Amino acid sequence: SSGINAEWPLRPGDSNVFHCARALHARYARDWGKVVTWYTAAEMFDAAHRILMDNIAPQKIVSREEGDLVPLLTALQEHSYNILNWGKEGAVYFSYLHLPSVLPQGEEELELARLKISTTGHLLNNLPYTTLTEICAVNMMGLRTCNLLVEVWRALFGDTENRELLLTMKTFPLPSDYWINDIITKLSCEIIAEEQLDMVH
Repeated sequence: SSGINAEWPLRPGDSNVFHCARALHARYARDWGKVVTWYTAAEMFDAAHRILMDNIAPQKIVSREEGDLVPLLTALQEHSYNILNWGKEGAVYFSYLHLPSVLPQGEEELELARLKISTTGHLLNNLPYTTLTEICAVNMMGLRTCNLLVEVWRALFGDTENRELLLTMKTFPLPSDYWINDIITKLSCEIIAEEQLDMVH
């Protein structure tokens, strides 16, 4: 047994046992953030991602504490190739949390923001949409993404190109009874009016 003890500090990967033990302790305590942290340290990236998606991410969006997700997602993003469904879940949250918080300056920056916002809004459809918390989280993210897109779009195009804006917004997950539908209805009416005017001419 003394031989085993002598070799113990030298064997690679044994520290993962301690990280897993800490993760298990945190799991019993329902401290999900620490579970993710210790699973990540133990290189159990897929397990960490699953806990993050099932127990943390939607709740943090709904409680408006999404900043807590950034370090957890950043640590996992570096190992995304080892994570099942990263592209449809963790990567979507990662992209959403890195959307611009202020309107960019300059046409090139605005165009890049438009592309990123449009892509992220569409990707939100990949997220789990089963529990009430998941539904609320996805709708809240869809709404914010939609509002960002409208701001960027107006800065780029003014009141033109409404058809493309409408088509883009309709690919985002949005709450069915929210005021954002007023924007979509208004845009639809403007497009119909433009089409009728074109027919007259």
